[in-house]
Amino acid sequence: MQRMMLVALMSVAVNSFAMAQVPAGASATVAGGVVSASAPVAIVPAAVVPQTAAEVLQILPSDRVEGSVMAPLTIIEYASMTCSHCADFAKDTLPQLRKEWIATGKAKFVMRDLAWDNLALGMAKIARCAPAEQFKPLVESFFGGQQKIITSASPLDEIKQITRMAGMDDATVDACVKDAALHAQVLASKNQALEILKVQGTPAIFVNGVKVDGAVAYKDLKKVLDAEYAKVKK
Repeated sequence: MQRMMLVALMSVAVNSFAMAQVPAGASATVAGGVVSASAPVAIVPAAVVPQTAAEVLQILPSDRVEGSVMAPLTIIEYASMTCSHCADFAKDTLPQLRKEWIATGKAKFVMRDLAWDNLALGMAKIARCAPAEQFKPLVESFFGGQQKIITSASPLDEIKQITRMAGMDDATVDACVKDAALHAQVLASKNQALEILKVQGTPAIFVNGVKVDGAVAYKDLKKVLDAEYAKVKK
């Protein structure tokens, strides 16, 4: 019953795409995922729907950016909350990326949604509905508890155990799952990945536009990062 209820809540029909606006021509220094304007950087304006790969791979107003937006490298990951390889990437590769590239100011990181199923869709909406400072911890907790969630007879109960620890009450979570604008935003992210970037699986990672497929080991991803960093430092 809980699984049926969750799927029903996540199947809300939507006809609009709403994104939180970041001023065009602004960049950000990020603390806990919160973007604050500081200096010029390429950001697609909220009123513009990206149409090309180059536009999609810029910082979008809906992005939760980790690191400094002025960092020379942009790492974008398309992930699904129910994707086991995405959970592996979050556990095995992302910590080293954070330590060696994001914390050092060499790169900024953005995780975008490519939800393969209704459960992943709902989890993405909940994470993006949460306060900005809770986005990263929630995503980490969802990936960490992925197997327990997806194998549970009551996945919504498992999710709510996590969200309660993040300070979200059950009524707020239910409202997030039903949020039409968030539903459209997450679906738009998926459509852009599939139709414009031609992504075929997750995780799909882009380093300054260079595509890397799969949950690659850090040593392999580092080769791409080193090559792209050398280019921007010439």
